[in-house]
Amino acid sequence: MILDEVTSDVSSQLTDQLARGVRIETRDRVPETGPANQGVWWRITNVTAVFADLKGSTKISAEESRRDAAVAYTLFTRAMSIILDRFDARYVDIQGDGVFGLFSGPGSRFLAAACAVTMRTEVSRVVNPLFKRDTSADSELTVGIGIDEGTVLVRRLGLRNVKLNEVWAGKPVNMAAKLSSVAEQNQVVVSDRVFGQYRGSSGLRQRALIWSCGCDNGRRGGGLAIPRGRTTNLWQESPAPDDLGLDFFRIHRLNSPWCRTHGTEFCEAMVSGRKPGS
Repeated sequence: MILDEVTSDVSSQLTDQLARGVRIETRDRVPETGPANQGVWWRITNVTAVFADLKGSTKISAEESRRDAAVAYTLFTRAMSIILDRFDARYVDIQGDGVFGLFSGPGSRFLAAACAVTMRTEVSRVVNPLFKRDTSADSELTVGIGIDEGTVLVRRLGLRNVKLNEVWAGKPVNMAAKLSSVAEQNQVVVSDRVFGQYRGSSGLRQRALIWSCGCDNGRRGGGLAIPRGRTTNLWQESPAPDDLGLDFFRIHRLNSPWCRTHGTEFCEAMVSGRKPGS
């Protein structure tokens, strides 16, 4: 009987896995692939997760043609994957109708923020216009992005000689995905612990991420051209939803894309901590 065979197979393979033991080794950076043998898991600290979720995907799948839905998923997942790769995410994966990337190392949380603002900008300026041009859909393609950070465990698990997948155990990816789900259209949402690091930092990176330049051309953000006495915090603070199992009490929302005038220098400041050309 197939059920008896399945029960026997599961029992024997799990017993074999337990016999191998579990060993946790600490690594200082996110690997491209995790370990796959001898029960080894890698523990990586200070990982920043960025999760980009295609908003309204259920509506698109239900109301648009199958071709239009396929175009939407193709444009969105490819664009988000390209952006994560260009910002040197150490690991990129697709989960359902969302795409996530993991950052680690010096300055990784600011690199993740610059990546998230770029995602939000490119969806509205490039991805959605291409979708509208190539389809007859009434829907708009928008994105919700979540960012969190913490410690993860990683190992490649699956059936040997068939398929092995990376398993990322820990809060950052899970929390970032939940934050993306509560993000409004074209909005970045970060946990209080992440924003606390942004707010508590000093210098060009903090100004470029948090404060407005006062432009009216599409971002109202950045910090490299702030007139004295006219600084405006771009982020909106609010209580964290209490029905998602979040382990923090406050969240911070950003609606602004990159400024068309200052965006390049803002992005450079967040990535490198320096003004362009310096």
